[in-house]
Amino acid sequence: MPDIPMTHTFPSREGVTVILHEVPTTLDAETGEVIGFRLDVSRAIEHLVQDAARGQVSGATVERHYEALPRLSVPTPDPVSLELRRVLRERGLTGAEIAERLGIKPPLISRWLSPTYHGHGMETLRRIADALDMDVEVKLKPRENKAAS
Repeated sequence: MPDIPMTHTFPSREGVTVILHEVPTTLDAETGEVIGFRLDVSRAIEHLVQDAARGQVSGATVERHYEALPRLSVPTPDPVSLELRRVLRERGLTGAEIAERLGIKPPLISRWLSPTYHGHGMETLRRIADALDMDVEVKLKPRENKAAS
């Protein structure tokens, strides 16, 4: 059964009552009773209630229409970080162990291994490769076409 838009009342931490209209609500297919909300809807409700209550006096009632949160795009994982993680896993090494070999603090290794980090320099890669008794290889390749022209 698809979600049904309904009006719901939510208390805020600040003591403000927030009435949200058109909230996508999951109902039991057999009984028609409210089951709850999808996770994305629950997150949006939390955000909307907090936003609606901001600046209101405790005991106030505020009405709003439900608005879905914008979908956040997930950044493309950095291939260098993924390769470093693969090699460490393959060699059975931890980030702390490679940090010790390099004479640096483990949080720096954690940053280099993070899939969201895109700032690896060649000198850093050479140092890591040396510590692993490996060589660095750089390869340029054509970009994948996302859409045919």
